[in-house]
Amino acid sequence: MNQKLENILNLALETPEAIRELTEDLNVGFDTSARTWELIVKYHGSLAPLEGLGIVVEHLIAGYAILTVPQQLVENVSDFEQIEYVEKPKRYFYSQIGPADRACVTQVTMREPFLNGKGVLLAVLDSGEGVNIMSSR
Repeated sequence: MNQKLENILNLALETPEAIRELTEDLNVGFDTSARTWELIVKYHGSLAPLEGLGIVVEHLIAGYAILTVPQQLVENVSDFEQIEYVEKPKRYFYSQIGPADRACVTQVTMREPFLNGKGVLLAVLDSGEGVNIMSSR
C-alpha cells in the first residue's frame, strides 16, 4: 500500500475493474475509453518530468495540480520526489433532509415580523445540468 496515495485510491487500484465499475465511489476519476486516471496531487518543484512520460498536467494554485495519468503509470507518479500526496476526485451528492429545521426557519417564521419568503428569488444550481429560478408568489 503506497503511503502517498489516499486510502480510497489505493483501494480503487487494488479492486478489479469489473467490481470497481459497480461501486459509486471507486471508479470516479477513471476514463474507461482512454484507460486513464484523473488525479489531484499536492507537489513542490517542477512536474516537467511527468509531462515527458505523457502525463497531462493542469497546474492549479498553491502547489496543486490535476494529472491525467495512463493507468499503468499511476503507481509511478507517487515515486517522484516532487509529489507529496495523490488523491482521486470524489463524487458529490446533494441532499436536503429537513433543511428548514436545521436552518431554524420555523423559529424565524413563527414570530414578528412573520417572514414568509414572498418576493424572494431562489436559484437552485444542479450538478451542471442547468439553473432553475423559482419565485414564491
